[in-house]
Amino acid sequence: MKKIILFLSIISSVNLYSQCVVDTDCTIEPAFPTLCPTNFPDGTVGEFYSEDMTFYMPSQFADEETGFEVVLDEIIVTNIVGLPLGLSYILSNETGIYNPAESEFGCANISGTPLVAGDYIITISVQANVTVVGVGISVDQLVNFDIFMTVNEGQGGNASFVYSPSSGCGSVEASFEALISSDQYDVSYTWDFGNGFESNQQNPPNQTYGPGNYTVTLNTDVTSFNYNLNNFSISSSSSDCWGNDIEEFCETIFGIEFCTGTPDILIKIYDGDGFLVYETDYITSETPSWDINFNMNNPPYSVAIWDTEEWDGTDFSFSGNDDLGTFTLDLSDGMHTFNTGCAAGNYSISSELLIVQSFEDTEIVSVFDVPTPEVSYDEDLSILSVDLENILSYQWYFNNEPIDDGADQSTYIAEESGTYFVQFITSDGCEGSSLPIDIVKCDDNFSPSIFVSDNIILTTDTEYNIDWYYNGLFFGTGSSVIGDNNGYFWLEATDDFGCSWLSDTIFFQLPNPPNDIDGDGILNDVDSDVDGDGIINAEDDDIDGDGIINEYDDDMDGDGIDNDSDDSETGYLFIQSISPFGPLQLFPNPSNGEFSIKFPDSQSNFKGLFVISNYQGEIVHQDQLKLNNNETYLFNDLNLASGVYFIRLINEVGEFIYDKRLEIIK
Repeated sequence: MKKIILFLSIISSVNLYSQCVVDTDCTIEPAFPTLCPTNFPDGTVGEFYSEDMTFYMPSQFADEETGFEVVLDEIIVTNIVGLPLGLSYILSNETGIYNPAESEFGCANISGTPLVAGDYIITISVQANVTVVGVGISVDQLVNFDIFMTVNEGQGGNASFVYSPSSGCGSVEASFEALISSDQYDVSYTWDFGNGFESNQQNPPNQTYGPGNYTVTLNTDVTSFNYNLNNFSISSSSSDCWGNDIEEFCETIFGIEFCTGTPDILIKIYDGDGFLVYETDYITSETPSWDINFNMNNPPYSVAIWDTEEWDGTDFSFSGNDDLGTFTLDLSDGMHTFNTGCAAGNYSISSELLIVQSFEDTEIVSVFDVPTPEVSYDEDLSILSVDLENILSYQWYFNNEPIDDGADQSTYIAEESGTYFVQFITSDGCEGSSLPIDIVKCDDNFSPSIFVSDNIILTTDTEYNIDWYYNGLFFGTGSSVIGDNNGYFWLEATDDFGCSWLSDTIFFQLPNPPNDIDGDGILNDVDSDVDGDGIINAEDDDIDGDGIINEYDDDMDGDGIDNDSDDSETGYLFIQSISPFGPLQLFPNPSNGEFSIKFPDSQSNFKGLFVISNYQGEIVHQDQLKLNNNETYLFNDLNLASGVYFIRLINEVGEFIYDKRLEIIK
């Protein structure tokens, strides 16, 4: 019977998407097994490939050579070899066994990523089981079909492994996976990660990389331990097994065996799954031999020896085929013998480890350095700056908060004390930040507040550390102090960064009678320094120290009498200014402690009180003074320290007539 050829192309890949879809238009008239399409489209290295194929299996059809009707009982896909590396297959029936009586269509999905360019011959082995209609003879036949496919060169790139990420900043942990695997072949991997580590795993451990460029290399070897049946010879066969039928009838006459025919011997080879994968043509001989050269990649293998009873030139016989025995092949190298009881002989096996394909691919892992620069600070210009290259953007921060406006350059002008740093993005896409820097920026325009409420001296600048001073000596801390003596107060405000500011100086006086504002015992109307601030009334723009300058003060001497009704609105100096006695001369001034007073001629016989007071209004010397026609009076034994003093003369009737400022420098 003619061998029925069924083309079943089933190529797929590790990246299988789905099962195939049947093309129901894949039929021909008259009905006969058919494949659609009949050729595979070209593939390209590195590009995903997917194709659906349909095969038509009519359950009954006419044999083209004999004209007999045959029933296609079963189709078994037994072996597929020669697939381009990177492609595999999936069948619509995963067992590979099809029953045309149930469905006359089958299909295969071919998908994947070819790895090697070239022209390929894909050999598909199919075992077809048919029955001749009307005769009832069942025949199992092996059909091999060669399919051609071309894989074109790709655009380059890496086809053997993937990795992620390919780049990063500072430190990168990368994962790797080898893509090439095979159910048919052995695959070995040799990784060199470029960082001093290696691996032979398909999914190696993650690798850590610091700044730099690293060359990652993967060598992939696809190997196969190849077994080859080189030849097969039968040295003897027993007529007891093949000679007792119509075609080869044997009998013994006078001790000699006579046979009417010679056996037609063939062998069939089955793989480890029990599929028929190879069949020889028969040879009419009791001791046939074959040069086979059959590659065996799915062991173990068994050999069945048969005497076929088909008539020469026909597909029919009058008796069944004769089974001459089955045995398992020894796949070790060399010549082997066998004996099934019906046949004996020998066969030769060769084996070797073959490299089916080798790949070497390299990739680069790039890790970019993220600088951590120091910030420079120009104290004179208050400019912060960083010296960096290849920066796309900047953002300055103050006390860990981003600065909203004008803080997106490599420089920034610091406006206040605090901690500054800058974040940036490099042209490599890396984010980084500078080291923080503490800046002390003291505000030259700030002056702490100071004022008096009753006898409490206080400030509103409570966010600072406050130190109080009284007449030049430390007095206390805190937001307020209580004044218990007349004198000069000021404060020093200090922030957390060490900046300090001095307030204005104020003269504090305890509540006193209105006629003696400074409490020095001298009534305002005869006091040359009413407020006791060390500035004589004639030179003081606030005589009574009430904070209202004279120009706008309705009661300049603070005696409770409006200026318009006050005959001494500016104290004793008003009287002096209208005195008929004339000026008093004090010299030298400044003095080293020895000085003289020259009186006007009208006062050459002056009698009265001579008083010296210090800057705080305290009397340091007083004495009675009497002139006897002397115009000049010398003072040289007062032991006055360096400082500012006031010389005052009070006449016999208590009139405060002279007030002179004296500076002692030693």
